[in-house]
Amino acid sequence: MRIFELFAEHERRQVVCTILNAEGYRTRSGALFTSTTLTRLLTDDIVLGNEEVEALVPEELWKRCKTILEAQKGKGGPPPRKVANLFSGILHCGCGFKMYVPSGSRKYVCGECRTKIAKDDLEDIFHAQLDSYPLPADLKAGGQRLSEKWTSFSFEQKRKLVEAITKRIEVADKKVTCFFYLV
Repeated sequence: MRIFELFAEHERRQVVCTILNAEGYRTRSGALFTSTTLTRLLTDDIVLGNEEVEALVPEELWKRCKTILEAQKGKGGPPPRKVANLFSGILHCGCGFKMYVPSGSRKYVCGECRTKIAKDDLEDIFHAQLDSYPLPADLKAGGQRLSEKWTSFSFEQKRKLVEAITKRIEVADKKVTCFFYLV
């Protein structure tokens, strides 16, 4: 019953595991409590009792813990990683490898052949090539070209646009080629 009381109070599996382990409690096999073990114990309805076993936990407490667990489903794990560089995952070197930006650097680098291109230069090239992208008729009606709108976009808006229209960007032989999806 202690497990259920602690979970109802703290609503965090890891906190409950830390408390139980610090107090010297162990699982049947003598192992430390983990979030997985705790989840299994909290969702097992055998603790409510049956014809052969007396209830170990009041049904109201069991239901409260189950409701808390249900509400937490899908919220666990680390938050999705934010993309730190505009062309991450899309930029490839002519040798075939993806290019990345090392921490603290202002250049994309190929980990295989060490080809490099400055982040700002690449954005300028991409910006210039936006005029070759065939806009749908409803966007053309606004009169402004996509390249004209580019400078007013936030980083997030630019990244969404890059992901939406770009298949791949390739840096090879001092040449940058943007491969766009067709509208």
